[in-house]
Amino acid sequence: MMVSRFPRIGGLVGVVAASCFAATLSVAEDPAPLPAAAEFETFTQEQRSHWAFQPLRKPRPPRVEDPSRARNPIDLYILEGLEIGDLSLSPEADRVELIRRITFDLTGLPPTIEEVDAFVDDSRVDAYERVVDRLLTSPRYGERWAQHWLDLAHYADSNGFELDAERPDAWRYRDWVVDALNRDLPYPEFVSLQIAGDEIRPGDVSALIATGFGRCGPREVVSGNIDPEVRRQSELTEVTGTVGSVFLGLTLACARCHDHKFDPIPSTDYYRLQSYFAAAEFVEKPIATKEEEAAFKAAKKAIDDAVAPLRKRMAELEKPYRDRIAAERRAALKPFERAIIEVPAEKRTPEQKKILEGLENSLRVTWEDVAEAVRPNASDHAEREELKRKIERLELTIPPPPAKAMALRDTRTRAPETFVMKRGDVKSKAARVEPRPPGVLLASADLGAVPAPTPLESSTGRRRALAEWLTRPSNPLPARVIVNRLWQHHFGRGLVATPSDFGVRGEPPTHPELLEMLAQRFLDGGGRLAPIHRLMVTSATYRQSSRSRPEAARIDPENTLLWRASRRRMEAEAIRDAMLAVSGELNPKMGGPGVRPPIEKEVEALIFTEAEVVDLWPETPDPREHLRRSLYLFRKRNVRYPMFDAFDAPDTQSACPERSRSTHALQALVLLNSDFASARARGLAERLEKDATTPDDRVSLAYRRVLGRRPDAGELASALEFLDRQTAVAAREQPAEPPSRLALVDFCTAMLNRNEFLYIP
Repeated sequence: MMVSRFPRIGGLVGVVAASCFAATLSVAEDPAPLPAAAEFETFTQEQRSHWAFQPLRKPRPPRVEDPSRARNPIDLYILEGLEIGDLSLSPEADRVELIRRITFDLTGLPPTIEEVDAFVDDSRVDAYERVVDRLLTSPRYGERWAQHWLDLAHYADSNGFELDAERPDAWRYRDWVVDALNRDLPYPEFVSLQIAGDEIRPGDVSALIATGFGRCGPREVVSGNIDPEVRRQSELTEVTGTVGSVFLGLTLACARCHDHKFDPIPSTDYYRLQSYFAAAEFVEKPIATKEEEAAFKAAKKAIDDAVAPLRKRMAELEKPYRDRIAAERRAALKPFERAIIEVPAEKRTPEQKKILEGLENSLRVTWEDVAEAVRPNASDHAEREELKRKIERLELTIPPPPAKAMALRDTRTRAPETFVMKRGDVKSKAARVEPRPPGVLLASADLGAVPAPTPLESSTGRRRALAEWLTRPSNPLPARVIVNRLWQHHFGRGLVATPSDFGVRGEPPTHPELLEMLAQRFLDGGGRLAPIHRLMVTSATYRQSSRSRPEAARIDPENTLLWRASRRRMEAEAIRDAMLAVSGELNPKMGGPGVRPPIEKEVEALIFTEAEVVDLWPETPDPREHLRRSLYLFRKRNVRYPMFDAFDAPDTQSACPERSRSTHALQALVLLNSDFASARARGLAERLEKDATTPDDRVSLAYRRVLGRRPDAGELASALEFLDRQTAVAAREQPAEPPSRLALVDFCTAMLNRNEFLYIP
């Protein structure tokens, strides 16, 4: 080794040099000095002047020519833009449309017949406001708006990637979000707990669960196949990008490999933000009581004891096949490979160890190898399959493991160093950085001193410092971003049409003064969301009819100025929930582990191709659980529900600030022919048969339940003609049930496929 290090030094000089090298070997092998700390960047006036980086302002409400249409301050800002464009607000929507719109927006469900009638017949001046207040205090409100938040967090119940391992405790974070929204937890607290709940409220289980926000994204966990440093950097990348886009509305992730191409976000600032999470570990912290843990161990031991003899018999049955496969593979080895195996472990050279590692992989007899070998022997194959069935049935009865919090948690008081990674490569470390928010915000807005992390008993305090900075009233971005998200879901498009990109390449606000007013009012109200919801949905702007006006459409075809309400198709989950609601089958149970409903057999066969007898998608046993809200369905990243897939539900691989809305033939096929849609149509038909006796009454009742209104004369006549025709068709096929019922099921299928049902008016 020494000779090769000094190949051109010979004789006495070479010996001396080699001796000196040996004497100083420990010094030479010491780690290289840490890179110098990165210097803080400066920003030009143009970079600092971008609208989103400026301090919040308190704009004065504009003066408009006709303030009589305004119901609250929002309308003044909208009217100002309309008057400039020589436009006006549309008339108010009728009461049926209005209660359908507000009920869907705030709860994600259609109103009941009783709720529609109560509102239509309520002559009080504040009848609509009373409906809004009732819906904002409904537990369904938290379920509806939790789905929007989980889209941002890209929540799922599994890790994704190749193994897609399940996360048995992820649902606790989902339930925390629902509960926080239903309690109208102030947004600053809502944000802080998700960033640093463990540091803000040490020992508080609920606060620890809240940090699951940083754990929601996909995670590759393959033991031994991933460089730990690379995996750790991937985790930090996931958290940093999500925090930047969700809370700040900035595409910070674009600065991971190089300075942001458009926004004044240098790569150093990306890693400065990342360093807030440098000491945070992905943990599954036990939160169960001792009694719960003891009960689980006892139940699991009983099942393990019952499974043990079955596994023993399985091993006995498989042994001859395993031995034969192993012998055949060893016989195929080359002489030098067999020689390496015979070398004692302590005497193997590094090269031999590397070769042996590959040999062991090739010699390993897998589950698939044995299954293939046993298959030709009919009796052994049948016995092996039966053993698998028995083992699976027993193991499915194992109770859920003791409760854990899927959380972020610091495990030390001193954070590891954070470095800028050249091209995002963890092996190419450049300048060293310390935690600090994006510099352009500090240079543009009057935010005061950056909070210094204060180490806690077992934590760095870094994330708590970040949470404090994010939730400062003087911080202009978080307030603007969240009120824009509320506006987006109520009006179909945000005032900033790129809700997670307030940067230079994002869309500028269509009504900048209105955005400022909403953000300021939000902060003045203590950061509570419910009052901002109420302000938005009680405005005359929100209450407009969605009917188009040709003269206005010519001037503003995209409805940017909001001269009418925008019709919006319901999201995938809302479509499913609405179908369950109108058929009377919706199970209102809240919370708990994700439910596995039946999925189409073709989908199961396509995804779980290696399943022979073992069910890799064990349905939740109780059929009533299958009828719960979509929020509570088990979200496995690599298993997409066909209905959700067809109607543009996000793939949970990345944060989804805005869902796409496509239109294609598969959507009609899902609503017409899928098992779920067919079952809901039958459920609605049975409900109509139970509650009404004549065809006329059943048609009228169907319209009221599905669309919230009564049919007009033409619709009633067409529906009755359709029922007569379908009854005659069914009768010719001599069905096992009454033809009139089959005709009613067909009619209900058509009703559930109507645009008026699928779109929020």
